[in-house]
Amino acid sequence: MSMEFQIITPDEVVVSTKVDYIYLPGALGEMGVFEHHTALISSLQPGELRFKPMGEAEQALVVGTGFVQVDDDKVLLVTDLAVNSSQIDEQSVERAIEEAQKALQVRNEMTREEQALFEANLAKQIIMLNFKRKNKRLSQ
Repeated sequence: MSMEFQIITPDEVVVSTKVDYIYLPGALGEMGVFEHHTALISSLQPGELRFKPMGEAEQALVVGTGFVQVDDDKVLLVTDLAVNSSQIDEQSVERAIEEAQKALQVRNEMTREEQALFEANLAKQIIMLNFKRKNKRLSQ
């Protein structure tokens, strides 16, 4: 037995496959989903998502904010970001981190909404950079 798993971003269906398990960054920490899991809806935090397609090796992606719905061995994950290590340009991410940190130095001149956007972007960029570097070390 297995579960149907889909990851959807605003631009595309990133994953649509049958899986043995999924580990995702839920709002309260990492959460494992296996077949016959209790139905639920949960928000996601930016972080690493791991899943094992049937008959294949485990795969990992960085995901952004969003939500996951588990129902009847069907898992739907909707997020604003879902990329694998090969899609992350380390230099671009480092530049984005520097720009966000620079912008946040004048946070007292920003609205709360602007601060929240810069802080959320900074958190995603740091997670992507750490994910890229981790996968680079593992592949060496």
